[in-house]
Amino acid sequence: MTILETAPTDTAEEQKVLVRSVYQKIAEEYDERIPGVGPSDEGFTASEHEFVLSKVRAGQKVLDMGCGTGRFTVPMAEAGAIVSGLDISRAMLDVTQGKLAEQGLVADLYEGDMAALPFEDDSFDVVTSMLALMHIPLSDRGRVFSEVARVLRPGGRLVICVKNSLFEQFFKGDRFASVDITDVEGGQLLFTNTRGGEDLTAIWHSFSPHELKALFAEAGLVMTHLRGNSPISAWLADEVLADNAVAGVVRSLERNLGDVPPFNYLGYHILVEAVKIAG
Repeated sequence: MTILETAPTDTAEEQKVLVRSVYQKIAEEYDERIPGVGPSDEGFTASEHEFVLSKVRAGQKVLDMGCGTGRFTVPMAEAGAIVSGLDISRAMLDVTQGKLAEQGLVADLYEGDMAALPFEDDSFDVVTSMLALMHIPLSDRGRVFSEVARVLRPGGRLVICVKNSLFEQFFKGDRFASVDITDVEGGQLLFTNTRGGEDLTAIWHSFSPHELKALFAEAGLVMTHLRGNSPISAWLADEVLADNAVAGVVRSLERNLGDVPPFNYLGYHILVEAVKIAG
């Protein structure tokens, strides 16, 4: 196995070039890697889809930002939303286009940068971004959220899933999809055992609920819903969750506690909705 070493990158543009390069290489295998296989991964994914699809209605104009291989672009289009997908990697978009074609669905796909969205002001009812914002260079964070606010209509909603840095204060290892390893201290994501035989790294920075609130406030957004994804199952072994009775109890508890402080703040990931302030 060859390890692709990544030298420290000094600029946001260099970091984005690296992210694009990594996803160009793993696009065809991405769906085999994320979110992973097993009862904990299945529960995590079910929570993501339930949250996002509860926030999107048929006929709404939706931007899926960092859409990747269409994990949410496709089901939102299937639900009747008018979806635009944006991603930094053309290869990832090509996979999304193939899925849409297979199901007879339509979405507009754009290769681009979240920090410079190629859309008019007030273009969308909803902007979603699932597991993509962690790849934003730290220096670009404020710009990205300002761009989201710009393209959202007044009263429009941002719906996201990000890794929770508050959780990482208690546990820095990876709980799900362990083929891809989060280096919390190094601020990067390591893709192991790729088809090409190399390990690939890209920048990766988690968010705390406090950081999100500050970014929202600066951009003119207000947090309206924060759900902790897997606040209980993240601590349980797959062998435990393999028991259907146990898994059912855990998922029921998580559905009831995931929106309740302090449990929602301690999710392995956090699912968040924020609304653009009208006027």
